[in-house]
Amino acid sequence: MMATAQNGKQPAHRPSRRQHIITAAVRVFGRNGFAETSIQDIADEAQVVPTAVYYHFDGKEELLELAMRRVFDQLNAVVEAARPESEPGSPEGLLRVIDAVWDWVEKNPEEARLYQVQIASANGNVKALRDEFEQRHIQRAYDYLPEGSTRSPRAAKSRHAAQALAVRTLISTTILVTALRAEGGPLSQLPSRSVQEAVRALSLRIVAAEQKPTTASA
Repeated sequence: MMATAQNGKQPAHRPSRRQHIITAAVRVFGRNGFAETSIQDIADEAQVVPTAVYYHFDGKEELLELAMRRVFDQLNAVVEAARPESEPGSPEGLLRVIDAVWDWVEKNPEEARLYQVQIASANGNVKALRDEFEQRHIQRAYDYLPEGSTRSPRAAKSRHAAQALAVRTLISTTILVTALRAEGGPLSQLPSRSVQEAVRALSLRIVAAEQKPTTASA
């Protein structure tokens, strides 16, 4: 027998309800944070009864994980689409990725807000997702640095350490500024174009610094 809606809200079992509830969770977690959000809040946002939420999910921990997974999946797709097929490590390719992420924030304010709220305080499965996301893009950021050559193992080790610091700074800067400029963030009131140009300039400076020749030890 087909389930009937209660109080005008949608029935629990409909498969499409799952993605609809995750979308509602993105909005509520982004507004309230994890601790201040209840299953009732998410159900109200989704216009379903709480039992519908529990029908699809174990609780709000699973919902937060799935909401954040959606954010990271979107960002991964944006970056992959922006990376040029030829010369992926060119400065122009780097700027294209930065601009694409910038546009994503403006077009997806709810996901960006959730990213801002959760990126610094993530723990458990969400922290694991964040770490995986950061490592993925740190590894890809090496493409933007020159390979170079060294004449001794000591120089090679020193160069690798410098490049590791450079790529982590590059990715961390982009991630943090992306979070801080989301709606309600500390940078949200500054002119978007000015902040974007500052991030672009810093990123190019980091890459340029690694392109300067170094004196290798004999």
